[in-house]
Amino acid sequence: MKLEGERLIRRLVRRLNGDIQREFQFADTYLRQARFLSLEQYPVIYREIAVCAATALANATALAAEVLALGGIPALPAEENPQGTRTRRYRLGSREILTHYRGRLRMAERLGLLRLCEVFQQIVRTKELHLAHTGFMPGHLAGRHLCS
Repeated sequence: MKLEGERLIRRLVRRLNGDIQREFQFADTYLRQARFLSLEQYPVIYREIAVCAATALANATALAAEVLALGGIPALPAEENPQGTRTRRYRLGSREILTHYRGRLRMAERLGLLRLCEVFQQIVRTKELHLAHTGFMPGHLAGRHLCS
């Protein structure tokens, strides 16, 4: 029984590390997008992108804290990966991102991990708000501003 619980925790840590990488990628995408905007010409969009990047980094930080609480080691951003391997790029659309995190919330609820539930509730809430506000998230970058 103990071995099964340890295996479950390791699998959960791997999944959370994937979510951390996804949030790092979102932040990176926002910041790369901001390079092509002029603060003087598009101040509202520029500020929105900054808020979105900060939100993605806050999500990654909250998830990393949960990985530590579970006894794991949080993932690093792709550029800082000491093994020199590139992490996979996440190409999900707005609805898929929201569905993904709702699934993570249900998983945390089933496992009875209350703090992790709170983290995913906050992530889902911000994703829903941004989707309602902007109509798209990082999976839809083609020539538009973005937010998740």
